[in-house]
Amino acid sequence: MHRWVRYEAPIMVRVEIDDNTEHTEINKVVVCIDADDIHLARDYRGQFLVYDEHMEPVHADTDHPARTAIHVAEGRTAWPASDSLDWEEGPDPLRFPDLYDDPDLGPSDEEDDLEPLDLDDSTARTT
Repeated sequence: MHRWVRYEAPIMVRVEIDDNTEHTEINKVVVCIDADDIHLARDYRGQFLVYDEHMEPVHADTDHPARTAIHVAEGRTAWPASDSLDWEEGPDPLRFPDLYDDPDLGPSDEEDDLEPLDLDDSTARTT
């Protein structure tokens, strides 16, 4: 079982504005990754944002693994080095929950309702 603990990190966008014309341009985006600038994210009620392996929200007041995950995630000394393979740069796991699954894990035990696709079926027609 695992939990995702969401953090917030500032992103600064530099916009060049010409006072004499309507010309504007974004010419730099900086992800501010100083550890002091990264904070646990909270929802509108002030609760920490924690998600299960299916990216469903869980609440630290009712889910013991969520409380444990928050406690462990807050310990910055336990974070892997930023140049290790345990850091990834990519899309938000909330939008793509399976993207960061461990490839060493076997196929899921969950059943799917899909039928196998037979690509050698000679009765299939194309139109």
